[in-house]
Amino acid sequence: MAKISKIIKKIEQFAPLDTMQNWDNSGWQINLKTTETNRILLALDVTMETVNEAIKKNCDLILSHHPVFFTPVKVIDKPFIIKAIQNNIQIYSAHTNLDIAQNGVCEHLAEKCGFKTLDTAFEFIKYKKLNKEEDFSKLIDKLKKIFNIPNIRVVNSKRKTYSSIAFCSGSGAGYIPDLEKIGIDVFITGDIKHHQALDSGNMSIIDLGHFQSEKFVVEIFENILKNEDVELIKAKEKPAWELV
Repeated sequence: MAKISKIIKKIEQFAPLDTMQNWDNSGWQINLKTTETNRILLALDVTMETVNEAIKKNCDLILSHHPVFFTPVKVIDKPFIIKAIQNNIQIYSAHTNLDIAQNGVCEHLAEKCGFKTLDTAFEFIKYKKLNKEEDFSKLIDKLKKIFNIPNIRVVNSKRKTYSSIAFCSGSGAGYIPDLEKIGIDVFITGDIKHHQALDSGNMSIIDLGHFQSEKFVVEIFENILKNEDVELIKAKEKPAWELV
């Protein structure tokens, strides 16, 4: 049994709420004022499947990366929210504050890809200038194995080598022009749209997808709370998109 206030304090020490973007809504999503927890479900998203899993596994708190609410709520009518409340399940989210935190989501993505000792650019971007040219095709093969995906969307896939690489978990297309200015060869992110891909210039962009680039956020939650007297359960999640 763990004090929920202690759980939340540890998360906010790691990723302070005052560092989130002004459009974000990190923090409590559903706060029923329950003070203790035995079992926590860790998730990227809160969906009906997530809530059902929390109920099945007797979790009374869900820690998610993506918030349930982004805009002011006039009526609570989403079935999964109602079901969570009916089953006394609280929900807390750490989003953009966790993205940019030291050892947060963006850094974790880079480390998953085999890159450490990174520099920061434009707040959400982690990047590395390499000491030598690296083989681009080997990078693609490595990413397929790391993320267990047979195919990856790549802009400018004919590149032979690269000497600089940048990362942005989730959706990083808005940073493409800025990254070109500082001479980044390869950018790994998600959610690249058609016209953004066309405007990429000479930079190669690897679109892992939003889910793939952030799914390991549960590992960050685990690391933050590893010494707490509570059971941590990783939600069974999958991308919203399916290939058929």
